[in-house]
Amino acid sequence: MKKSLLNKMIIYSLSIFLGAILLSVVICTVGNIRRTLTLTTNITKSATRIVSQIAGKYDLEQLSQDPDSEEYREFKETLQSICNYDGGEYVYVYIPDMDNNKVKYVIGVASDERKKNGELEKFQAGAVMEHDFLSGEINAWNGKTEGISSVRSNERYGKQMCTYALITDQNKNRIALAGADYSIDKIYEEIISDTIVKMLKVIIVLLIIFTAAVFFVKKKIYEPITYLFTNMKDYVSNKIGDNRKFEPLKLNTNDEIQQLADYFNEMVVDIDNYAEKVKNLASQQAKADTELEVARRIQYGIVGAKKELSFSDCIMVSARMKSARQVGGDFYDSFLLENGNVCAFIGDVSDKGIAAALFMVFVKTLLREKLMDIPDLAQAVCEVNTELCNSNPEGMFVTAFVVVVEQNSGKLQYVNAGHNKPVIIHGSKTEFLECSPCMALGVFDDSEYEQHEEDFTSGDLIYLYTDGVTDAINCEKTFFGEENLLNVCKASEHTANAVCVSVGVALKNFMGDKAEQFDDITMLAIEQREKELELSCELPELEKIKSCIFKLPVENGKKKRIFLVCEEIFSNITYYSGADHVQFTCNKNADRIKITFTDNGAKFNPLESKSKKEFEDFDEGGMGISLVKKLCSNIKYSNVDGKNRLSLEFAD
Repeated sequence: MKKSLLNKMIIYSLSIFLGAILLSVVICTVGNIRRTLTLTTNITKSATRIVSQIAGKYDLEQLSQDPDSEEYREFKETLQSICNYDGGEYVYVYIPDMDNNKVKYVIGVASDERKKNGELEKFQAGAVMEHDFLSGEINAWNGKTEGISSVRSNERYGKQMCTYALITDQNKNRIALAGADYSIDKIYEEIISDTIVKMLKVIIVLLIIFTAAVFFVKKKIYEPITYLFTNMKDYVSNKIGDNRKFEPLKLNTNDEIQQLADYFNEMVVDIDNYAEKVKNLASQQAKADTELEVARRIQYGIVGAKKELSFSDCIMVSARMKSARQVGGDFYDSFLLENGNVCAFIGDVSDKGIAAALFMVFVKTLLREKLMDIPDLAQAVCEVNTELCNSNPEGMFVTAFVVVVEQNSGKLQYVNAGHNKPVIIHGSKTEFLECSPCMALGVFDDSEYEQHEEDFTSGDLIYLYTDGVTDAINCEKTFFGEENLLNVCKASEHTANAVCVSVGVALKNFMGDKAEQFDDITMLAIEQREKELELSCELPELEKIKSCIFKLPVENGKKKRIFLVCEEIFSNITYYSGADHVQFTCNKNADRIKITFTDNGAKFNPLESKSKKEFEDFDEGGMGISLVKKLCSNIKYSNVDGKNRLSLEFAD
């Protein structure tokens, strides 16, 4: 629980107050003791000197023998006056016998209080008593003036300060000592009593001052601060409750607290103005965010965050796009030309955000239009560049890679307008397509563009991408790079969809959850699939397989061995798999012949064989599978989406 400011101030002030009182008591007491002891010492010295001077006029031996004489009475009255006046307890005269540790009292008087207690026995005239001499007595007897005081303590007389003075005759001969005793205990009692009285007066005065100070602090400091704090708290509560009414604070104290209140009044005005601006900005930002979200949906409607397209039975296109912001400048497209060829392109505008998105739509539309109208690929790209240069007030440009796949000839035509070199897969070979890039679109209106051609047969794949793929950065500030991209494409299954998915997963793992995407990421893959034969699970369908195999451009002996393998596989599928149809593909690529069987039968991997097999088990196709393994150079099996896929490769 928080303590109030007033309570803290009272506690702190009271602590200081009590500490000051305690310190004053200690200082006052110590000072009084020192002063009183010094004064008492001086008084006793003075008294003993006076007594010694008076006593020197008398015959002390005579006085000690005749205590009833007039001279004795007169001398005693003089000593009594000195004792009462100086506040001593005893004043006395005695003749010391240092050699025998004895004294002979001549005369002695006591204070009135001591008289009441009957403590005069030791001062009887002529009394001789054993005596332990103190240092003060010895020093005084030897004629010294310093060190003639000593402190003596016993149960009967308490603690006393004793001062001595030497008494000499007219010839300066030592005849006796004069002594005066003062009670130290009584001195201390008087000091303490006097200190208590004085400190009570001081405490009363300090209490009055303290009370006045607390009242002043409460009225002039605590209450204004509390008032200011309460209004601050109410202002915050009203803000939360959307109650904007606020009255400026007026304390009328004409001090720093009033200045603080004035600052608070100014701050409230600034906060209200700022809150209004923030509200307007938030409204505008919400509107802008809504518009950007609409723009994002429109852009993905135009381009598409993900597309899977199939052009005829052989050409598959897979594409992905992820903008670094809500809208971006990357784009792609794929479509069928009038001559039956497949055209695709990918591009990257030289900026991001809304401006790049608008320019992207213009470029994409223009590219599609020109490529549809102009058969010559290089000429179409050149026309696009010219129009961009003439209709580009902001001076933006775009890199692009345009490809056309000719289905009949198995050729790939392309134009590189300043874009990244794509990855191309020919059979088991994966590499970057080495092509010299031309100038980006929209830079110079007289730029020329060159068309190139590449073989693109069954099983081939080309992967197009923007620099957002290779320039992706992780938390260690390392780029994804071309080497990683090539390794991912090599390791992936060589289909358009699989390559795009593999690269996307690799980028996500590389960047992690904390790294920020700085550039748009776009990719497009085109796959030339093998032509498939749709077969029913009946043995007469082997004739279609045989016809397809014997069309291959290889020697007859190789064809017969390939058909023997295919016959064994198809027979096993027909008899044992429970499938109702089979897809068959057969094609030659470079020095390899690749054949695939795909069926919807029970899952079975022929490559997994028992470690030991009895002879009678080979009637379930075991001997045939052994023959297949022997004749094929490579066999792969997979089961995807509930379908068995067996790939066979034969060396040419």
